[in-house]
Amino acid sequence: MTNLKKILFVNTDLRGGGAEKILVNIVNSFDYSQYEVTVLTIFKEGINREDLNKEIKQEWIFEKPFKGYTRLALLFSPKFLFKRFIKSDNYDVIISFLEGFPSRIVAGCTNPNIKLISWIHLELYENTIGYEFRNKKEAVKCYNKFHKIVSVAKTVQDHFTKCVAIPQDKLEVIYNPLEIDEITTKAEINPYQKIDKIRLVTVGRLNPQKGYDRLVRIMKKLKSDGFDFELNILGMGPMEAELKKYVIDNDLSDQINFLGFQKNPYPYIKHADLFVCSSHKEGYSTVVTESVILETPVITTNCSGMEEILDNGNAGIIVNNSEDALYEGLKNILNANEPLASLQEKTNLRAIFLKNRNSFNQILELIN
Repeated sequence: MTNLKKILFVNTDLRGGGAEKILVNIVNSFDYSQYEVTVLTIFKEGINREDLNKEIKQEWIFEKPFKGYTRLALLFSPKFLFKRFIKSDNYDVIISFLEGFPSRIVAGCTNPNIKLISWIHLELYENTIGYEFRNKKEAVKCYNKFHKIVSVAKTVQDHFTKCVAIPQDKLEVIYNPLEIDEITTKAEINPYQKIDKIRLVTVGRLNPQKGYDRLVRIMKKLKSDGFDFELNILGMGPMEAELKKYVIDNDLSDQINFLGFQKNPYPYIKHADLFVCSSHKEGYSTVVTESVILETPVITTNCSGMEEILDNGNAGIIVNNSEDALYEGLKNILNANEPLASLQEKTNLRAIFLKNRNSFNQILELIN
């Protein structure tokens, strides 16, 4: 029997976020006749866990999140945490798939025969690089323990290297791999009723980072301007009650629908006229990439990765990252100053390019 290459992925959890979804895509793509794959999460929770291939070993440290776990973990060194939480060092490759605590744990590995890889999904700054580390100095020391640092976009890498001095040969950019056939197949059934107005859609966790508070305020302005539209918001999160209250208080219930978390969001994206991303920050947006693959035009605030996804704005509308700029961009589309038909043609061409890109082969090269 061939000796299997043993790979361990470490992540916080497997909730419904973009990074967690990408992790599942990656681990499900391995040839299990050649690789033994284990996913270790800090917490057991997560809707994406049920999508893991049965061949994948699953482990977790805690059943549920608890208050103060980060502060507690900071009392102990990375070396102690690695020995405590990673029961065996009998791996060929260990991958921290998220910034912060997972990277701090994996950096505690002292076995020189194990290849260590850290994935960076978000733009990190001087004031955020030390998140879930004792301080910036410890973060820099830990990240330098890794053999490779993978950024999900060139802009993410650029921000990282401003904070962490690291040899160039340790750096890689690998875009998030997607299951193209699965996405397009699942998108076929139209979930919407036919309407005679523009249909907007957005998908994401209802938290401050995604900027949905400013998006609903923009919808109020557009309604006051006399525009007719429908916005469907897919997702759950801590801002849900606040957003719903704003919609009711401002008489927007006929314009804005909250559809909750959808296990299959693809039909809602494909059969909309326009995808809207209002985020304050992103890494390399999975859902914006999926929108282009599904040939749904995109308008987005200028976050990390958007220029790479949308070909520097040639295949979608990228506006300054402000409420006013997003309002003006949407107003131009609703006014037909920015024709949707032209935007649709550009999106279709970009979809062909994204469908043909194979990031998983890059990951295999990195591991081997």
